[in-house]
Amino acid sequence: MRILYFASLKENLNTSDENINFSSPVTISLIKEELVKKYGEQYFPKNLLCAVNHEIASEATIVNNEDEVAFFPPVTGG
Repeated sequence: MRILYFASLKENLNTSDENINFSSPVTISLIKEELVKKYGEQYFPKNLLCAVNHEIASEATIVNNEDEVAFFPPVTGG
């Protein structure tokens, strides 16, 4: 699956995207666990937003290798 990173997450990880494959469908929660192992917990806080195929997703959303998953920090403004 293609994983996309946006905003400060993209800057902190020094990459905008990567490809990761799993042997079976997985949840967003499991994907985040794998990314925490790879990059560190500080980059994947509880309030990190996620979308699957351009639709907001939850931790329980099931994802297949053909899907596109995007992670981005909450938007703040002023």
